[in-house]
Amino acid sequence: MTEASSNTLIVLKGMTWDHPRGVDGLRASDPLLIERHGVTVEWEARSLLAFGDQHIADFARDFDLMVIDHPHVPDAAEACALLTLDGVPGIHELALESVGRSHESYRYRGTQWALGLDAAAQVSAFRPDRTDGAPVLWSDALEQAKAGTVLWSYKPVDAFSTFATLLAQRGAPLAASLEGAGEFLDRAVAGEVIEFMIELADVVPDWCADANPIDVAEALVSDESDYSVGVALFGYTNYSREGFRAQLLAYDDIPSFDGRSTGSTLGGAGIAVSSSTKHAELALAVAATLAGAEAQNGTYTTGGGQPGNLRAWRSEAMNDDTHRFFRNTLRTLEGAWVRPRVLGWPDLQLALSHLVRDAILARCVDEALLDAIEKLPEIHIKEPRTEGVA
Repeated sequence: MTEASSNTLIVLKGMTWDHPRGVDGLRASDPLLIERHGVTVEWEARSLLAFGDQHIADFARDFDLMVIDHPHVPDAAEACALLTLDGVPGIHELALESVGRSHESYRYRGTQWALGLDAAAQVSAFRPDRTDGAPVLWSDALEQAKAGTVLWSYKPVDAFSTFATLLAQRGAPLAASLEGAGEFLDRAVAGEVIEFMIELADVVPDWCADANPIDVAEALVSDESDYSVGVALFGYTNYSREGFRAQLLAYDDIPSFDGRSTGSTLGGAGIAVSSSTKHAELALAVAATLAGAEAQNGTYTTGGGQPGNLRAWRSEAMNDDTHRFFRNTLRTLEGAWVRPRVLGWPDLQLALSHLVRDAILARCVDEALLDAIEKLPEIHIKEPRTEGVA
């Protein structure tokens, strides 16, 4: 039993990100929250850029619930901005039902700080009325791009994501040293990866340099161009649903060098509870309900959300509604690369994003660039300091 009585409807404040995928499924789940907990959540939305860059501690005190990106967890935990979720109802089941490493990505120093709400990774999208499918190999993608049919977004954060994906696919994952498993950067492989990204940038439209995955999806569904494929873009199941746009997109695994589609950068979102909430017990219960199978394989996904729960990803009904978006990309999600959960990562990622994108724009890879990338951990990564963080 939560703190809300049957005669009182408590209103919680929530922060999410500004896209139908980030907002609609949450709002569609409000009747379930009213029924289960006697609570409604007023959701505010911030931009996709702020979702990736803004520190959680900057706004946590104004909200009860927050939808967050997993690399922000260490900084938020060290700032005491979040409540731990280790004791929420059904957490063992949530871990077992996670899509790939989504649930695990919100653990830091042995403690769960958010629950996997939304699962995503870099995949491929295509217009089924224009092409038979997405490229399997990166060599296929490059050849199709030379024919003028491929889009690839490389705005700074997306340039970073593709860089990290390609490194992982080449067997040299970025920042392994930060988790005690190797070196921060394999310079030789990194140079080859950026050279490949420059080659790809040469054969996609110039506007891709300022585009994100939403921009690419919107261009693909437009009938004002002949583009048929988008590569290395985070999946948005909204575009695979009838009626979202005039044209439909299909999704498939990310291209790879070996046909296995592993190494894609894991994205998605988790739901966390602010340490400033005055309704801790209730907020924790709401987070567990929204991340649980009942909502995820129901109102959250049918309402427009992109679930993080495996039951929804394997549901025939959910796949019928999304032209098999979930089944077609699940292999990529299950083999995705997870960014390190270390203190200072968001600032490192932001700096690295600009270094990689600037190198693509300059069409130049040199030792100075690789030196600058290697120095980033010294500048941004910090040792944990807060007592009491498990």
